[in-house]
Formats: sequence, structure tokens, C-alpha cells
Amino acid sequence: MNHRLTFSFALQIAYLEGDGNYTRTHNLSGYTCLRRSTLAYSTERYPSFVRIHKQYAVNPDRIIAVVCQTRARKRPSIEVVLSTRQRLPVSERRVEELLPMLQQIVRRNVAFNRDNKLNSLSNLWAESP
Repeated sequence: MNHRLTFSFALQIAYLEGDGNYTRTHNLSGYTCLRRSTLAYSTERYPSFVRIHKQYAVNPDRIIAVVCQTRARKRPSIEVVLSTRQRLPVSERRVEELLPMLQQIVRRNVAFNRDNKLNSLSNLWAESP
């Protein structure tokens, strides 16, 4: 029964944020919970989550876009946009291995969410205050 509780709770998590020996769990409704465990331990507990940065692991079901921003004389920065409108950076050293997977996740999630009108970033940002 404990595994079902963990599974249903995982569906409500948007992303995990590591802070040393603590992990902040960010819920879809904006609620955060601080736990005394490392991000590595938390991602073992939720194996479907994708580690995108030293500090962040995301729920792949909540990714709706991958944004690339060019910077002067530097490598472009890559960010993922979640359904909560939160933007999280992707580590430069993880970009090569994660980009194909992230693009596939975005295509799957956008196709799934067409009925919910989340199929374009223009709709998403137009709704924001």
C-alpha cells in the first residue's frame, strides 16, 4: 500500500530541487516540501524522473517545451518549460545525452495535451499575468 501512495504522490510532483543533503519537492499546485534526503536518493525513489541538472530532476510528464537561448560568445543555454510555467536549466554537460529524449517527451506531451490547449507556447504565455 505504501508503494501506491508514493506512486500517486509522484504524479502530483512537477520537479525536485536539490540543496545539499535536502530536496525540495515542488507540487503542481505550487506547494513545496523540504525533505532530508539528497537529490540522488530522491531520483532513485522516483525512477521516472529525469535528472537535467546538478540541482534539478523533472517529472517528464510535466515537460511541455525545450527552449534554446543563444548567448554572445558562449554556448546556447537550454531550458525545459514545465506545465506549471516554471523554466529550469539543462546542464551544459547533459545536453547531448538529454536533448533527443527531451524532444521526444515534448512531442508526446504536446500531442497528449492538445485537448487541454497546451499545444503551443504562445497559448501558454498569453495566459500568464
